[in-house]
Amino acid sequence: MRSGTSTLSHAIRPWLARVWAVRICWCVLWCAWGVQAGDLPVPHIGSLGDTAAVTFRGPFGVSVGADGQVYVADDLAHTIYVFDRQHQLRATIGRHGRKPGELAWVDAVVADAAGHLFIADTGNDRVQVLDPHHTVQRTFGRRGQKPGEFQNPRGIALDSQGRIYVADWGNHRIQVFDQQGQLLRHFGELGTQPGQFNSPLTLFINPDDHVWVCDFKNHRIQRFSTAGQVLATWGTQGANALRYPSGIAQDAQGRVYVADSGNHRIQVFTADGMWLDAWGHDGVLQEPTSVAVRAHGEIYVVDKGQRRVHIFPPRP
Repeated sequence: MRSGTSTLSHAIRPWLARVWAVRICWCVLWCAWGVQAGDLPVPHIGSLGDTAAVTFRGPFGVSVGADGQVYVADDLAHTIYVFDRQHQLRATIGRHGRKPGELAWVDAVVADAAGHLFIADTGNDRVQVLDPHHTVQRTFGRRGQKPGEFQNPRGIALDSQGRIYVADWGNHRIQVFDQQGQLLRHFGELGTQPGQFNSPLTLFINPDDHVWVCDFKNHRIQRFSTAGQVLATWGTQGANALRYPSGIAQDAQGRVYVADSGNHRIQVFTADGMWLDAWGHDGVLQEPTSVAVRAHGEIYVVDKGQRRVHIFPPRP
């Protein structure tokens, strides 16, 4: 009897292995094509629980450096968190205050190829530039409406020449600076026409130096040249209209990911605004505010409502 059972067991094992392989493949494909409520758990950084390595208070912005490090701006903690490629915490930057190196309601951070950090220090109405060791090199900006002044700078990005683009939320414009903080130009004003803004929130610049702006209260995306020429606008019409878009990124295939915060989902478009996909709106995401894509395609989404950063696998 034992011999027969052993023979049957050996016969069944390859079949079980094939079944589990098929199930695993379907799970991987399911995750890749979109995760909905009740599916497999989504890996994440941060938690509401006390046992997490990092407990975010109010995560808002996320970006990924050329070296794969992940940077999270925690608005309510007045802190930048730095994680390595394995998502282990490596550094915390800042505390609440107005001195150089201190932060107030920080919304965005971006790193250049050398590891310098450029921080939109929102509550202090300034930009701070840190060296790769996180020492302050310079700050620029102050509160006001004149060129070079800010009213709550909330987004920041770099073009291929190292120029610094800042989403000047309260002044409804994009300001462009050189590496020393000298103003080069600005574009935009309050309004609803192409090229105008109502509270620009987030910036993203792709390798072709196209400048993407989340025009938050106009519920749309605008794409510009570096000189401020409008190239495309979309998001206000149809079943896939945006509601308070908060974050934007592009992958290596040219797909554009938008954190559609008011609809609790990520929407995916072509570079010209043609709709491709949407996911996360069935309970996985609760007010996504930022999105970033790593070089190999992993997608990082700040989930403000759940105080974490979700990590989604590359899209097929």
